[in-house]
Amino acid sequence: MKIYQENMQRLRAFYQSDYYQWLSNYDSKWLKIVREALYNDPDKYDVNLYKALAAKYHLPQKRCNLLDNVSNHSIKLSADVVCGSKQLEMLHPDFKDWILDYENIRSNINLHFLWPQHKVPTINTYRYTIYRDRIDYLLYDLKCYFTGQLTPMSKAYQNDNTKIWLQQFDHNFPNFVKKLRFENFVNINFEVLDIEFGQKQVVRGNLERLQVNAKDKTALKQYLEQLLQLNIKGRFSIAK
Repeated sequence: MKIYQENMQRLRAFYQSDYYQWLSNYDSKWLKIVREALYNDPDKYDVNLYKALAAKYHLPQKRCNLLDNVSNHSIKLSADVVCGSKQLEMLHPDFKDWILDYENIRSNINLHFLWPQHKVPTINTYRYTIYRDRIDYLLYDLKCYFTGQLTPMSKAYQNDNTKIWLQQFDHNFPNFVKKLRFENFVNINFEVLDIEFGQKQVVRGNLERLQVNAKDKTALKQYLEQLLQLNIKGRFSIAK
């Protein structure tokens, strides 16, 4: 995984430069513009990331995609990190804190997932709209969907190649967890662990209520803090 490291090098150089100091003092509106120009999305451009994901999922790689053959359909999959850099910036706006959080998340291959790539809505894009990228709520939503429920994410599940791709799991959530390597997000009974509460309890309840909670800023910050701490403790590096 190379692109995230290059991002860190460029951004550190910028924040330590005289140019950053000048912009801060005289033209601060350009700070965000310059920062975004120095950042490349690893999920889109990092061939080395996809090489690591190919090894993780045992799927063939085609540059910045993996391919999954389902019912004679070659499904193109793209990477999706557990949370975006802008969410981390919302949590810790100070660059010195943000860069540590960014490395914390991006350095762990187990916090990078795969979803079918096609016209929107996709799981990748829609999970932010519905659950602000909360992976625990997404997994619980999928578990409910596999039982036949119409869920807030159903629009993405039933769209384009995602519908074909999900058929391979035959509505079996444990099979999905095992193939997609989500073992560290569930307990031995395949109940989804609630990251907001340090994975000390399971996600339960009404999906609409969870959707509202996902958009609560206090709850989201707690989720992100716990996600970072669990990762530091090695919770998402455990081989199961």
